[in-house]
Amino acid sequence: MYRCALEGITYLMADALEQMRKSCGQGFQPKLVFVVGGGSKNKFWRQMLCDVLGVELTFPTEPESAALGAAFQAGAAATGMRVDEYIAKQEVEIEDCIVKPTTDETKLRLYRESLERYRLYSNKLFE
Repeated sequence: MYRCALEGITYLMADALEQMRKSCGQGFQPKLVFVVGGGSKNKFWRQMLCDVLGVELTFPTEPESAALGAAFQAGAAATGMRVDEYIAKQEVEIEDCIVKPTTDETKLRLYRESLERYRLYSNKLFE
């Protein structure tokens, strides 16, 4: 049951990333994603998320990094800067660990098939 919950969250995040790619066009092709929150401490989920998203993952050392992100957005608004420009000027300590997608084709195929089933059943909820 726990794995099912992790997969559901992972597939939801994969859909969100796909929507960002579609909305932003070719200019949005992330190669690295910062992951925050309590779940990001789970090494099994880290690898699952990395494999499904197909991007490297890194993790800020700040335990309240979600709040830090909100503070960065507020700082950008207060200074009149674009958020991405403001964040690029900030120093954020990250863990030494960078999680890379697996090269195991069997595992990747199984995740792709599971993601498609997730999308099929999720879409049926809104028909």
